[in-house]
Amino acid sequence: MYEKERSIIKTKLKQELLKVNAYISDVESYTAITAPESPLGIILSKQKESDIQLQRTYARKRKIMNFLDRVVDDVQSFLCTNCGAIIDLERLFLMPKASLCETCASSK
Repeated sequence: MYEKERSIIKTKLKQELLKVNAYISDVESYTAITAPESPLGIILSKQKESDIQLQRTYARKRKIMNFLDRVVDDVQSFLCTNCGAIIDLERLFLMPKASLCETCASSK
């Protein structure tokens, strides 16, 4: 029961995890290499921006890992309680306890 939905959700989560890991790798390699002729203020401002974005990305990665663990035992928490459709991952990232898909939520 729900094997098809579980498979779809796991695939989407794994694809998102690949994107997040690639982004983390890019940002970490970018921040590690700084041109010596760059002014200190520019270096620090870029590093601060990338640190903030990196923190957000790590938080997103933790959510993905949590969702991957949760989908094994509780696939229904990823399905709309009204229509049964898979709730969009972006919606779940923002509201992990969402029980309605965007369509059903906007019609209520």
